[in-house]
Amino acid sequence: MTNGSDDPDRIFVRSRWGDRRYVYNPYNPIGRALIAGTVLVAVVALFLLHRSSVRGASGDWSEKELRKAVTAATAELASDAEFGPGSVGYEEILQSGIAEAAHRAERGLTVALASAPPTSALVEGGPERADYTVSADGTDTQLCLDVHALKRRMAMGYDSVTISVGEGACPAS
Repeated sequence: MTNGSDDPDRIFVRSRWGDRRYVYNPYNPIGRALIAGTVLVAVVALFLLHRSSVRGASGDWSEKELRKAVTAATAELASDAEFGPGSVGYEEILQSGIAEAAHRAERGLTVALASAPPTSALVEGGPERADYTVSADGTDTQLCLDVHALKRRMAMGYDSVTISVGEGACPAS
């Protein structure tokens, strides 16, 4: 009778490292296949992770993807009415909203103020208006966001936010 550690009929044997774990038996053909399969699965998984990170690293956007993301993000930002053009960092809010709608990183996406900086209506209330040009690497498409917001005096959030999307860069004002 054998001690069981080198028995070629067993797929799993006790580890020789002194602990009570079981490991694949390299002397059994099925154990060898399991060892090779485990290594192969690990290599394929690492390759796929590397490939997806390399593909995601390019900031190239398609025209269709940019339009779809801008439409979805502007609809959500307008319905929330939490931020408006007078909010601090509104360009970044637009950029992150568009990237989130596309399920992408913000890399390669640009949102630039094309009009005079809006005056915040936080204290006095009233309208806020600004134009933003949206562009992305990988496409020549530019979209103009015309943002109108109405705010009550000393109120949190906005009463209404309207964002219209136009073709091309916004005209300089």
